[in-house]
Amino acid sequence: MKMVKSLLSDENEVVQIAKESARGGYYLFVGNTLSTGILTVSSIIIARLLGPGDYGLFSLSIAVPSLFIGLVDFGITSAITRFSAKFRAEDRTSEAINVIKAGVLFELAVGIASSIFCFLFSDVLATYLINRPDAGFYVKVASFLILFQTLFNAFSSAFMGLDNMESNAVTMTARAVTKILLSPLLIILGFGLFGAILGHVSCYIVAVVASMAILSLKLRKNRGNHKTDSNMLKAMLKYGAPLYISGLLGLFTTQFQTIIIAFLTSNTEIGNFQVAILFPTAIALLIVPFQALFPAFSKLDPNNGQFGQFFKRSVKYTALVVVAASMAIAVLSKDMVFTFFGQDYELAPIFVALYILTNLYAGFGGAVLGFLFSGIGRTDIILKSNLINLLVFVPLAPLFTAFYGIIGLIVVLFICGFCSLLYQLSIAAKEINAIPDAASSAKIYITSGISAFFSLAFLSISPFNSVLNLILGGIIFCFAYLTLLPVIGVITFTDVEIFKSMFYKIKGVRFVLKFLLSYETKLLEYKQKLNH
Repeated sequence: MKMVKSLLSDENEVVQIAKESARGGYYLFVGNTLSTGILTVSSIIIARLLGPGDYGLFSLSIAVPSLFIGLVDFGITSAITRFSAKFRAEDRTSEAINVIKAGVLFELAVGIASSIFCFLFSDVLATYLINRPDAGFYVKVASFLILFQTLFNAFSSAFMGLDNMESNAVTMTARAVTKILLSPLLIILGFGLFGAILGHVSCYIVAVVASMAILSLKLRKNRGNHKTDSNMLKAMLKYGAPLYISGLLGLFTTQFQTIIIAFLTSNTEIGNFQVAILFPTAIALLIVPFQALFPAFSKLDPNNGQFGQFFKRSVKYTALVVVAASMAIAVLSKDMVFTFFGQDYELAPIFVALYILTNLYAGFGGAVLGFLFSGIGRTDIILKSNLINLLVFVPLAPLFTAFYGIIGLIVVLFICGFCSLLYQLSIAAKEINAIPDAASSAKIYITSGISAFFSLAFLSISPFNSVLNLILGGIIFCFAYLTLLPVIGVITFTDVEIFKSMFYKIKGVRFVLKFLLSYETKLLEYKQKLNH
């Protein structure tokens, strides 16, 4: 009896922590939904206006400053989130503010230095990094991204650490609105590729100004001794060092990938690949609410049973949406690409279908393990995981890309993801006793697969155009999936109650969630009657 009470107590506490995270996750979701939606529309417009060739060159030009953005972070953004969240939980507000100030000032200094370097050596970088000597001018314009995107990331981390997700949502939306208004306008006015890059840079400038204004107002409410402390910065750099080295490995992988496709494929192929990369942003959007779990994992004791339960719930609920969405996009990829980007991007559908499937690892914790290890301070695991990824990628990527083009590259990314995930899972199981619920994940894969089959069967005989195929195929998938969830046993009455307790007080999702959970509940009740 005591054991049962203890388990119930643990479950209640886990749900309570999930509730607290859900509020922050909601604002993250809203902000990312608005900003990602607007950014996606702007990307569609820009891709249509520029065409596959120029859109590929646009992507390559942006890739050069992106290299520097990763180089100058030094793990500071993650340290800002962790330390500020930790100090706030311990009621040490003054120290939390010191963390933010030290981190932002550091990023400002390195951002300025790196932008100047990229600006001065833009022609050399364009020649040797992306194999496009004629792109030096565009790299020069894009160099300002280093400073402003670095600062934007720092401010975003500060808002997360302060549990001020509303402000994060505002600044992300401001960035997206600026881009959709400015970039297409400049292209239409005749500035072409230069206009697209200028609009992209400007959206970060606007977001940084908005972030500075909001954060300044928030910090004024907490007056006191907030001098930046060199010891604090040292502690942040020490914490962030493994993350930074890990990021460098990931950065090297990304840059190596850029070099490979720049030397082995054409602008048109790259443009199609960049279109394909846009679609997983829909999946990333679904994972956004779980970014609020980063502070939550920091608050839990890894040696407590609550930690394992919280991890299982996180993996299950993440997989519930990510696996299904990945399957749906893979099946509907052709109609999605032709509907939004046009038939000029004829290579993109197969790229989308293959690339999106890398998200299927969510059922094994692929979308949560990074938050878990960062939250408990085990950044060394993330470092080693990225090292494994790099060691697999470097020998395989050039070989597969040379023989099979972009498709070969995507296959290598899939293999790398599997190897990294396998390592992270083994450490989580052995050292933290955090193990995904294999039965739930298997059921989610089965349910998603059956739903994809129904949608694919319809598309194979459909006489309609891409727009109608997309709408009807999507409806068929969603209906089949939502119906099968309770039938196969993925969703239970307990899950329904947890969703209600976590999200019903949040107005923005209440109506949709109420409708969906009502449908799931009726199916569960009907299933229960049949069993009796």
